[in-house]
Amino acid sequence: MVREMTKAHVPPQVAGNRGKVTSATVRVHNNVRTTGRRDAGGMWMRGLCGDCNSLAGLNYDRAYGDFAKALDIYQRTHSLLHLPRADPAPPVRVAPGLVARSILIGMFATTPQLRVMFPGLAVDLRERRDHIAMPDGASLRMALYPLRWTRLASMFNNYQVLGRRLHYDVFSEVYFRPLAWALTPSDRGFDERMGESVFDHLGWVNVDDWLQYGEDVTAADLRDLCRRGVPHVRHPLAGREQDNWVQLFSDTITAIIEGEIPS
Repeated sequence: MVREMTKAHVPPQVAGNRGKVTSATVRVHNNVRTTGRRDAGGMWMRGLCGDCNSLAGLNYDRAYGDFAKALDIYQRTHSLLHLPRADPAPPVRVAPGLVARSILIGMFATTPQLRVMFPGLAVDLRERRDHIAMPDGASLRMALYPLRWTRLASMFNNYQVLGRRLHYDVFSEVYFRPLAWALTPSDRGFDERMGESVFDHLGWVNVDDWLQYGEDVTAADLRDLCRRGVPHVRHPLAGREQDNWVQLFSDTITAIIEGEIPS
């Protein structure tokens, strides 16, 4: 069955991804990187059918918006009041299963190839299974992200060749304050030629087990879910640092959208 793709906001609009948030498509032609004209209206891609888009909107996106709002309020208050060093993770409540399902459905919008790569996960999400196991070969990672610059991207590989040897591989990534998410390959161990994964090096949280929580779990303490803490990160390819990296992606498959949240 062929269905028309609808406009899917990633992250969901209830997380502030709407209105004056601007976005533009990144293009590479003749090895030259350009960014199109920014338009207001949020970060979105036409990558979900209407049923899947509605599935996320009706069942999961509100929980994501509540989580993002709680984190944003905590971070802003923490900064203004100059509080002592924060706990390993912010003391906010989260519905882990709902939030993980919301962002994963959004990632299927950024990277339609995921339906072929991980068909079982696609079915589990569509059927609203209570307990979902992350498929072999993939891992969902999360970090705190305080910047106004935003980015959505599908599959690409990057290798830092100047400075510390690191690699950064994703099936999908979402950078939108106050959170950063990445769906990464989980079967690539340390390789001396490529170095350490950025996600391991910076301590991004593995949240695969959030999918094991049912829809009835709506107020878990983030400190209990992330006992080793949640790092604050920036995108490794942002600004001048991108010159330290070799970037590998397909100009026919990889989609990249960058934007900005208004101050």
